[in-house]
Amino acid sequence: MRELRIPGIALFLCVYLAACAAASSGGMKDPSKNRGVLTAAEISMSSASTAHDAIAQLRPEYLRSRGMATLSARDPQGPVVYVDNAQHGAIETLRSISAHSVALIEYLSAGDATTRFGTDHTGGAILVFTKR
Repeated sequence: MRELRIPGIALFLCVYLAACAAASSGGMKDPSKNRGVLTAAEISMSSASTAHDAIAQLRPEYLRSRGMATLSARDPQGPVVYVDNAQHGAIETLRSISAHSVALIEYLSAGDATTRFGTDHTGGAILVFTKR
C-alpha cells in the first residue's frame, strides 16, 4: 500500500478553499439559527406577552448572570438593557416591553458590549429593537 503525502501548503489550501466554498454557498445566514439573535417571527410563535417572557422562553441564557464584576462586588452583574440603542436599565425593565412591539432582540457579550457602549457592561447587553 502506498502512502499519500500532501505537502503542508497544499493541505492548507484545500482546507481554506473548502471553508470559503462552505461560507459562500450558504448566502445570508438564517437569523433564527443564531443564538445571539431572537427574531419577531420566533417571538410571535411563542406565548410570550413581554420581552422578558420571550427571552425566558426562547433564550434563557441571556438572563443568566455572568459572574462578579469586581472582587468588591458581592452580586453578579446582569446584562444592561438597551431599547432602540438607548440605555433602558436592568433586566427587570424587559417586563415593561410588549412582545408584540419587538422586531429583534440581540445579546452582546461583555466584551462586545464594553466595546460598543463603554465600561460597566460586565454582564453583557440585551439590545431590543422595536417595530416602528
